[in-house]
Amino acid sequence: MKDANSPMYQMIADVNELKWFFDHVIQKPQVNESYSAVFVSRHKKLTKEEQEEVGLTRKEAEFLATQTFRLGSFKDALYIDEENNWTFDRFLQRVRRFNVDKYSYITSKGQPIPTRTLAVIFYVNPCDDIKVVRAFVEQYMDVNQAITKAMLGGKTTVDNLQSYQWFGNAESNLKHLKANQKGTRYWMDFDIDVPKWWKESTNKIALTWKSGSSKEPDIHPDFISDTYYGHMIDALNVLFGKGNYVIVDTSGGYHVLVRTSSIKCNPGKFTYRIKDIYECAVRAGEEAYLDDKGQCKFECIINDSQIPGLPLPGTYQYDRPVTVLNKEDFD
Repeated sequence: MKDANSPMYQMIADVNELKWFFDHVIQKPQVNESYSAVFVSRHKKLTKEEQEEVGLTRKEAEFLATQTFRLGSFKDALYIDEENNWTFDRFLQRVRRFNVDKYSYITSKGQPIPTRTLAVIFYVNPCDDIKVVRAFVEQYMDVNQAITKAMLGGKTTVDNLQSYQWFGNAESNLKHLKANQKGTRYWMDFDIDVPKWWKESTNKIALTWKSGSSKEPDIHPDFISDTYYGHMIDALNVLFGKGNYVIVDTSGGYHVLVRTSSIKCNPGKFTYRIKDIYECAVRAGEEAYLDDKGQCKFECIINDSQIPGLPLPGTYQYDRPVTVLNKEDFD
């Protein structure tokens, strides 16, 4: 259990869960690739009154720290495949660097950032560091050229202050590039936001695949599931096959990771199916999933850009352990 009175942030919820994810999901990167994990604070998890009380304003940065995971160093190319170049122990060591003194990150009122706003976000596909450096150099060249031309045109240093800010933000820019310059794509991430009743309701609905619909697969099996979650599993099994997807349980729904090698159809078929399940449930009497403004919060999208990533299984997300729900599919 998490110790709320600890002077340290404790972001690791279950080492075994973290190891399972490392062993089954995270692939060994190429020599030019690396993974990133980000320590974040989501202020939206507090009410406006709570934000004001502790001193969390919109000006407060949400990204607190970043850790990078790459192959261990080697002196000779012959040793690149040595076992100690990519190990769970080294991975765990870096994740533990998010377990820091609570006063490392404080609000405008000098209070530690509340733990129920914190999460460790992981980019499940590695970035290509060659692309990262190239894009970074291109940014530098663009800024340098803009400053040079401005000075030649009679502008002063004061006129170029905004351009000079790029150099101070270089580290942040580099971290952003590591998030969006893609390397090998092992997984497609479906980000699904669902209401509480989707996970907990015992109500049952009958759904069939629409024969001939462009949004549905050509083969419609004999389904035996009748719960909302069960229908989602059916859709995953039909479209991608058991053992080709990982369901990460999060505070607001799921992140479903599907092996890119198993995708043989338009992945949008899965998003259409999840939407059908939600809409059918609402028509059957479940409460619509709305925000404070009356806007629909339900969502099932393909997180193609990798940003904002997914909560890392084995760590805490808003004081709640992040877990994988279908480990038995990989036994």
